[in-house]
Amino acid sequence: MDPVDAGIFEAWLASTDDGVVAVDAEGRVVLHNPAASRVTGLPPAAAHHRSWREVLRLDRSVGDLLWSATTGRPASTLASVLCAQGNLRTAETHAHPWTDAAGRTGILVLIRDLTVLCRSRSGPGGRNGYGGLVGADSAMTALYDLIEAIAPSDAPAVIEGEAGAGKELVAQTIHARSRRAERPLVVVDCGAIASPLLEAELFGRARTAPHGTAAIGRAELAHSGTLLLRRLGSAPAAVQGRLLRLLDTGVVERSGETVPRRVDVPMLVTAQRPLAELVREGRFDDHLLHRLQVVRVRLPSLRERPSDIPLLAEHFLTRHGAAGAVLSPGAAAVLQAAQWPGNVRQLEHAMRELASRLTQAAEKTIEPHQLPEDLISPRAGASVSSSHVPAEDRRTVLLRALSSHGGNRTAAARALGIGRATFYRWWREAGLSG
Repeated sequence: MDPVDAGIFEAWLASTDDGVVAVDAEGRVVLHNPAASRVTGLPPAAAHHRSWREVLRLDRSVGDLLWSATTGRPASTLASVLCAQGNLRTAETHAHPWTDAAGRTGILVLIRDLTVLCRSRSGPGGRNGYGGLVGADSAMTALYDLIEAIAPSDAPAVIEGEAGAGKELVAQTIHARSRRAERPLVVVDCGAIASPLLEAELFGRARTAPHGTAAIGRAELAHSGTLLLRRLGSAPAAVQGRLLRLLDTGVVERSGETVPRRVDVPMLVTAQRPLAELVREGRFDDHLLHRLQVVRVRLPSLRERPSDIPLLAEHFLTRHGAAGAVLSPGAAAVLQAAQWPGNVRQLEHAMRELASRLTQAAEKTIEPHQLPEDLISPRAGASVSSSHVPAEDRRTVLLRALSSHGGNRTAAARALGIGRATFYRWWREAGLSG
């Protein structure tokens, strides 16, 4: 690089408000500008030559997504970053591939700190998104208003919703909007930890031998932050009893000792089934439910807010490297007619697959035939409204449905959720014969 160009580049790195972190093919940080320090909590010299996952402490799935840029396709996402001082920052991240002098590929990560923006107290109603959530449906704007109201209160809340609907993202948004946003959000998946180990994981354990070590529980680690309990309905009765005591007294005792330790931590709980049902089945303590469910937050399934599906789909296409891609009316109608048993998570996976198949030279408008195969023929019971599918797109929808059902028109009509008369009318209007 010319010395003049190098000087300009260094001046830009030092003055830009966006963080810049360059990572080589071995995953080591080779460049870290001062703006990145606001998110990582590390001065540039301390970050140099360290593992990028130690510097940018992200959820593993988010880190894997950014690292996928080494394959040549940029990746973008909104991420929570745990900085060196233990504070949680919210950042917009963009990863781009770069090649060093030896021809090896690493990533260049651009970071924009959104922590203050995400914590702003402006009214959420009427927006296309809120915090890390995306959606403009009335059910979602009502949810945004509820989060805005409860976040400052530290009140315990139970967040209910189907698998993949985004319950943990709701919890993260509540935490980010609270006065504890600068402190950690500690997550415990009670359904993923064996029952004998869950008690020690949550509350810690005393040192069991002269040279042994004590373990600090997640509840203590969340002190002054927020504790998020996933799948709490699977926790054994002993754990439920100790959580009730923590809520009542604000103290914990590590397993194997009697020393009370005061903990200031509100609790958020996510559940796929209403906990009241588990109480009726004798699997959940009703007193604990009453203490936890000060606020009940219900997250709608994707089927309940079909108007948000095109908005979410284009959001995920951008996140996974297909910025600028838009859905045609026909493609949007096909997505809205799908059943989405996996909710928003399933939609993101479908759009990630679609983005991986789009080339840089591809048309920016997504047509029905470009969608993943299992989405083009909606499942039985899903109706594709004729008013939403232009005639030029019906040909693709009909032919693909026929292909998926061996040419059987009755089966194809059933899969599309339309009657035979509608099927034949579409057939004629699309200019098909035979």
